Amino acid sequence: MTKEEIEELLGKFEEQESALGGSGSYQIGVLTSMLEGMVKYGQLTPKQLMFANNLKSDIISVDEMSEWRKIFLSEKKEKFDYAVKYYHQNNIQYFNNIVLKAVENSSYIPTRKQYDKFITNNKYSSRVVGEMLDKEPKYIAGDIVQIRDTYTRTTSIGTKYHLIPSGRSFWHEPKKCWGYIVIKNDVLPHAACIGCRRYELLPFGHSQIIVVEERYIKRAKGVVAN
Repeated sequence: MTKEEIEELLGKFEEQESALGGSGSYQIGVLTSMLEGMVKYGQLTPKQLMFANNLKSDIISVDEMSEWRKIFLSEKKEKFDYAVKYYHQNNIQYFNNIVLKAVENSSYIPTRKQYDKFITNNKYSSRVVGEMLDKEPKYIAGDIVQIRDTYTRTTSIGTKYHLIPSGRSFWHEPKKCWGYIVIKNDVLPHAACIGCRRYELLPFGHSQIIVVEERYIKRAKGVVAN
């Protein structure tokens, strides 16, 4: 590719970025860097030339951008925004380019290719979105529940504890089969797994709220309250 051809390709991505923010920013950065390299060194390496040619497949027509914008805003935005929140608040170090742009700009729209890579073809994002947006919670506020024996507890001299929301201390579970009242059922998940929906629970007779994943909760039977 000549300098003129790279400049032409850069111009197309600048037009694309102007029409659909975020759809050409990565390519603009890469091609700008390549142009600077050509000015400095007089040519590009074979790998750089191949990469620049491959960027042509990222060009989106005006009609495609318009259609995708409609689909995203009407059908995809809620799922995208939730996945961004999950990655950002849990400080997950993947898809930073997409996540940071979406956090900084609430109107940001990824390309269809970016969306599919981030949501549709990503088992972690799709799991969290499926559990939190597509499935109804098993328990609602006011339900009485118990913690399953499979829940991992920290044991100290035979006593069992639950991590409280602050994450800096633990609450002692007085007896097995203790009862809890569901306070909230939409706490942001930490893990992308089946049953990752998290609940705020208020133990009977106590004021310390704890947070437990749905997979470790069951409806109350033989509740202990004192």
